[in-house]
Amino acid sequence: MHRRTVLAGLAAAPLARPALAQGWAPSRPIRLVLGFPPGGASDAAVRIIAPVMQAALGQSVVVDNRAGAGGNLGAEAVARAAPDGHTLGSANIGTLAVNPALLRNMPFDTAADFAPVSMLFNAVNVLVCPADRPFRSVADIVAAAKARPEQVSYGTGGVGSPGHLCGILFDSITGTRTVAVPYRGGGPQMLALVAGEHDFGFSPMGTVLTHVQAGTIRALGVATRTRARELPDVPTMIEAGLPDFEVLNWDGIIVPRATPEAVRGRLGTVVRGALADPSVVTEFRRRGLEPWPTTEEAFARQIAADSAKWQRLIRAAGIEPS
Repeated sequence: MHRRTVLAGLAAAPLARPALAQGWAPSRPIRLVLGFPPGGASDAAVRIIAPVMQAALGQSVVVDNRAGAGGNLGAEAVARAAPDGHTLGSANIGTLAVNPALLRNMPFDTAADFAPVSMLFNAVNVLVCPADRPFRSVADIVAAAKARPEQVSYGTGGVGSPGHLCGILFDSITGTRTVAVPYRGGGPQMLALVAGEHDFGFSPMGTVLTHVQAGTIRALGVATRTRARELPDVPTMIEAGLPDFEVLNWDGIIVPRATPEAVRGRLGTVVRGALADPSVVTEFRRRGLEPWPTTEEAFARQIAADSAKWQRLIRAAGIEPS
């Protein structure tokens, strides 16, 4: 509710264009580097806000997809870029907070190499199962998993993906031992779920909603502290009896660490202004994304909190860095 209140206040406030006209201004086109291929939620989000940012900054904002290594290739390009405000990055929870717990040789240090600008969005993770499974509640899956250890399976978009993190937390809270089945991304994972290749899974709202509405899969819970706007009748995992079950699926804007404060401040103002634009809000929500404008400090706190949380849970699950 707090995030929606903040967003409503920003959306209702004028953009204060005279203030935006003061201070740092880019002298050439801005490159917005994304560590994932075209077509996903992160790619859609940056392409939605890029024209609004461009109008505010007076320079083109060009999206540069540098896909690979779980977002690490794109983030590394940002870390090595000149800290002058002309290179930004869009990075997610996996790249900034989870990969360091999974990989021994990271090409960057999240805290040392990046300065946060603003968070961009959160995508609600939804617990779903194929329509042909007998599960009608979260409790049904818990009961099945306890009755058949290491036999009930869930699909993921890959090791360290939000769906995998949800599964790790599910086992940690319920004391179950389910089996993770990795796929090459969220798209293949969802196709496999619809085909009944695994028993359940956690996927972003934008991926599951049309399938839920078509009746090919069933939504049983959402991994947020409040119910989702798109599925108001589906309980949170906490309501379903799993305390503190929250797995955020966020993206945010970063710049090289040495970027001057004045430049970061201007870019943050522009990003938050774009996220308050009514057309941006509409387009984000149409894709199951909740705009999440924040200060630099709030974004830094979120990265630190999620890094600590997933480091602990990944180690507890017996997953060693590769």
